[in-house]
Amino acid sequence: MLKPFILAPLLAMLALPACGKTDPVDDDAVGPADGLIGDASATGLATPANAATSEALMQAALPPAAGGLTWAYRAADRIALFGPPGTPAFSIQCQVQREGPKELLFVRSISPSAGGKGTLSFTGNGEIASVPISAVANPGGLGGDWRAVVSPNDIARDVAETFAGPGPVEVSISGYPPLVVPSGGEPRRVLAECLNG
Repeated sequence: MLKPFILAPLLAMLALPACGKTDPVDDDAVGPADGLIGDASATGLATPANAATSEALMQAALPPAAGGLTWAYRAADRIALFGPPGTPAFSIQCQVQREGPKELLFVRSISPSAGGKGTLSFTGNGEIASVPISAVANPGGLGGDWRAVVSPNDIARDVAETFAGPGPVEVSISGYPPLVVPSGGEPRRVLAECLNG
């Protein structure tokens, strides 16, 4: 009987320190400001400290879409053309094969150099995609362009993601100046026609 009476004061003495202040925070410490969201207000950093700020700076760093040129859409060919009428600088076409699945054809109208192989890269709206591209010479050997044919697969979906947002898209081939195009409804329509069947 005596044992519970002896243990009770011992347990009370052990519980007393738990009631006191034990955290290492200074009494004069100040909490973060209510308006601080993430690390958006961080200063003195060499690069942006959060993804939203980084994305905004990347979009601001892109030059405006090339010279005020716009997209045009030709329904008969399922093609989106970017550039001046009659001489597009870039196009995206949904080709329908007689036998087999649809294909996306990307054409960058720059005279190819020797070598004939490269990578066509798309950078925009927080996304990046690349497809292999080949030089195609005009008959007679004068001029030509770069062409990439892509099946409606994951790579094509990655390209579509670069055009999904409101920002511009940089279209580039290694060794050539990039072309910055707006992500308008015309390229989205062509990409959707091929990707959605």
